[in-house]
Amino acid sequence: MHDSVSRMISLLVIRVVLVIGFQFLFALILTCDAAVPWWPFSMVATEAVCLVILIVLLRNEGKTFASIQFKPFETLLPGRVSELLNRRSSESRVKAILVDVLLFVVLLALLGFPAIMLNGYISESVPVLRDTQTIGALPVWVLYVLIVLLPLGQAVVEFPFYYGYVYPRLESFFEGERGNLRLAASAKALSIVLAFFVLQSALIPVILNPGYIMWRAVAMAPLLLAIGIVIRLVPRFMPGINVVHALMAISVVLAYWKI
Repeated sequence: MHDSVSRMISLLVIRVVLVIGFQFLFALILTCDAAVPWWPFSMVATEAVCLVILIVLLRNEGKTFASIQFKPFETLLPGRVSELLNRRSSESRVKAILVDVLLFVVLLALLGFPAIMLNGYISESVPVLRDTQTIGALPVWVLYVLIVLLPLGQAVVEFPFYYGYVYPRLESFFEGERGNLRLAASAKALSIVLAFFVLQSALIPVILNPGYIMWRAVAMAPLLLAIGIVIRLVPRFMPGINVVHALMAISVVLAYWKI
């Protein structure tokens, strides 16, 4: 395996190990069952470590953190399609915004909603997912901390880590291999990133039940695939998707308040 690919896969492995490791740390401090509701803190800690790793790596490359937030990819598709997906209109800011909103709605309808509905259907219809309690009572001060740190970490680090840093670099390497077109290289890179992202999601929280882990992975895979495709096709949507991700993280913390 080439060193470039090995480095990217090592980063993916490190992130999954961090997610698991911080959860087991809570399990050592508490009991296994009592530690499950504390999984958001494990994510906050993971995002903090990954943020430091990304800053160091980008500094060594002579790049800024903004480069993986706003312009992680080059154009994927040729011609007029590429102009629509990757170039803002030069006529007016209002028209550019309207085009972006329309494009976002179209991609959401084609990719996002089906993936979200499938995720919801699996989560509600599979007993092992529906009946497993992953949210429990936490101290109020913990919720005040989480309502700030969890959305911030998810928005700033998670998608930029997978889709803004690792994915483009794997794609660039695979594209350099003889006979690989950019589309094929992109699909190959996305499949690797997706495998680790799905594994991470299936282990949040860590439930020692193979059935839960398997169905959690099945439920998350279409949604994470759809997000990866949208970011690849229209990289400038990354900040907007990160904002939505932050809002979803806030909804998770708010669910704790109801307990």
